[in-house]
Amino acid sequence: MGSNKHAVKYVVLLVASLLIALMAGETIANNKKANGVKRAAESSGVEASVAGVSREFAKDSFDGSVFYEGFRYEVNTHVDTILFLGIDSSKQERDGVGITEGGRSDTIILFLLDNDNNTVTPLEINRDTMVDVDIYDNDGKFLARGSEQLTMQYSYGDTPAKACNLTKEKVSDLLGRTRIDGVISLTMDGIEPIVDSIGGVTLQLQTDETDLDPSYTEGAVIHLDGVAAKAFVHNRDIEVRGSNISRMTRQTQFMLALFQTIKGQGDSIVEIMENAAGDYLYEDVDADSVSRLTNYEYSGEVITLPGENVTDGIHDEFYVDDKKLTETVLKLFYLKE
Repeated sequence: MGSNKHAVKYVVLLVASLLIALMAGETIANNKKANGVKRAAESSGVEASVAGVSREFAKDSFDGSVFYEGFRYEVNTHVDTILFLGIDSSKQERDGVGITEGGRSDTIILFLLDNDNNTVTPLEINRDTMVDVDIYDNDGKFLARGSEQLTMQYSYGDTPAKACNLTKEKVSDLLGRTRIDGVISLTMDGIEPIVDSIGGVTLQLQTDETDLDPSYTEGAVIHLDGVAAKAFVHNRDIEVRGSNISRMTRQTQFMLALFQTIKGQGDSIVEIMENAAGDYLYEDVDADSVSRLTNYEYSGEVITLPGENVTDGIHDEFYVDDKKLTETVLKLFYLKE
């Protein structure tokens, strides 16, 4: 990480959110069966990005405005975005590409920075969302495009930078080529040191989580150190279909509590958190966004992609509702004229 003072300050709020991304490392990591790649014809439309689905609006290539159901929408230039990826690998380095080498982005959260209201809103993106993944060989040569879970795209980058950029572009495609201003990734081994560096996190459970611990009843107040925090946001029963959905709910609960914990400790915690993140963290974020983010408040809203989780195959597959997603994209990133 850079030594720029703004970049250091930004870790305080940014890592709070990023922990959710990083902590979503899969227990499925021990089950390294590769998904069979289903070859898909490359989409011809600019907005076509999800496997078999295209955005339902026409975009003006000159100014980025779109037309939808008889109305024109302009890009909301007062909203910036930062993408957070939680990687199931224990390290950022890799020996090759593919799911057995580079890891996967098992939590994907796009943070919206509202520069009018100085607020931050998370958009949770299901790792199992089906998209057209770009597949590369170990030499970085493009091989094919196949319909796969979004989480797989990260594994086809031979460096953290390329893996993050590949995923960033795929998320942008998913959201109708929405601009993404920066990206950050954190591996699962960064969870414990970062949480312990801030003295742990206390939260009140909004859901029953006794499958993780008998004391985790709904309404209970619990304190999580690094080890417990990793288990709380990471563990799931991979034999239970749809378990990633309930895990996302836990991650959101933890994220909100983490924000409050950090805000209560003041600026003195910044250097400690930066040192704890160490090499587990990769970041490519505009300095402007960094300095502004330190002054923003959590909006109180968590947005999820609309769609359906399908459990008929070997692995869960999440298919977005294209019409609802189009309306969500327009609401979040555009202004109606």
